[in-house]
Amino acid sequence: MNNNVDYQRIKGSIIYSFEEYVEEDGFTASQSAAKVFEEDWRELNYNAFTKTAYYICIAIECFRLKEIPDFIYDKLDVYINSNEFKNDNNKEDIQQLFQDINKCIQLMGRKDYKIMESSFGAKSRIEYILSLKP
Repeated sequence: MNNNVDYQRIKGSIIYSFEEYVEEDGFTASQSAAKVFEEDWRELNYNAFTKTAYYICIAIECFRLKEIPDFIYDKLDVYINSNEFKNDNNKEDIQQLFQDINKCIQLMGRKDYKIMESSFGAKSRIEYILSLKP
């Protein structure tokens, strides 16, 4: 993977994955989010930009499904307020990510979703995945 990661490719991949997991496999938003983290851990942890992009895009998909797992919701502010990724990618990708961060903030402000509680084991697994180095 090169230093510049295409934001639209990440976003499209997450949207497609959620559609597949929810519509075809019958997964919940929490299960879909965990599955994306598990399957894409290398790309996700490539740099601060990819980690933020994955986190924000997954959160948006969960908000669209009107339920968000607590392992996403509890750390969402960290990713919304992160500026670590500003030098990781090109300006267009960063601009698109900031647009989606704003969209995520708007969706979070609607309060028309449920926060789904996860087991300690599930939360630990996600923390582990997010701490891996590619």
